[in-house]
Amino acid sequence: MNKHLSYLSLIFLSILCGAIWRTEIELHGWKGLIWLSYFHFAIPIGFALFLIWGNFQMKLGLKRRLLINFLAIIYGILITFLLSSSSYNLYVSYPVELIVVEGIPSWLFRIYKVSFLLLIPIIPAGVYLVLKLFKIQPNLKVLLFAIMGFLVSFPASILILEMLNHIGSHDMIHAIKSGVLIPFWVFSIGILLINRNSKIALKG
Repeated sequence: MNKHLSYLSLIFLSILCGAIWRTEIELHGWKGLIWLSYFHFAIPIGFALFLIWGNFQMKLGLKRRLLINFLAIIYGILITFLLSSSSYNLYVSYPVELIVVEGIPSWLFRIYKVSFLLLIPIIPAGVYLVLKLFKIQPNLKVLLFAIMGFLVSFPASILILEMLNHIGSHDMIHAIKSGVLIPFWVFSIGILLINRNSKIALKG
């Protein structure tokens, strides 16, 4: 796929994934932390769309293509589970008694609460390693941009919410809930597939 067309399609895909997420949020209701209580079908739908887009960016033999898609699905499920549980831990309060009864050290509990933030730079790094495993050779400099994209996504999303005078607070939780954050993440991962050191077709 032409590089300019790849970028245009990635921008469209990024916005579409954010729109799908927001639509599902609106259908379930905006109020409070309801959005943390149910499974988001926007995640597998967006992931499937990204996989389809990603396959157009790679020249691979059938066997290698099937393997990388399988590994991508496993990685996606793992990251979704970790993000889901960590975001719940970040925003849902626990009674002090629970910490005492379970015997969890306070320092470990604090890490557990902010595990969502610790996962952020790991997500694009994991995608980079998966691509390297299949010798797709993503550009290392682009990985740094991808990680920066994930890190900058929070303040950028909060700024956008404030500029739009969006419903609710202009904070991290609403950056996720509103779906404004999602295009930043999708785009940041997508650039790893567009920018590679080698564009030689891989067979096998």
